[in-house]
Amino acid sequence: MTSVLVISETYSWFLHRMGEEQARTYRQLVGNLKDLKILDATVAHHADVIKVLERFRGTKLTYVDASSLVHLEQKKISVVWSTDHHLGLSGAEVLPRS
Repeated sequence: MTSVLVISETYSWFLHRMGEEQARTYRQLVGNLKDLKILDATVAHHADVIKVLERFRGTKLTYVDASSLVHLEQKKISVVWSTDHHLGLSGAEVLPRS
């Protein structure tokens, strides 16, 4: 499970750091993961993200990370794979451990 915002951020990372072909390869990989569930970013979700950004003010939390925290809380996800420690702010265990 991931979100459309995480896919967007990752695509941008590949595009700007590694080039268009690598970004395209990433996009194709995501498209080929038939069991991958992609979570939306709706207007209602945006309102929830704003609440999380306010709750964790001062932590330099990105919009995408706040969005992920909303999804984690709403889906009651307690373990997450991420390279970003911010995803542990709501109490989820972040793997791999640093």
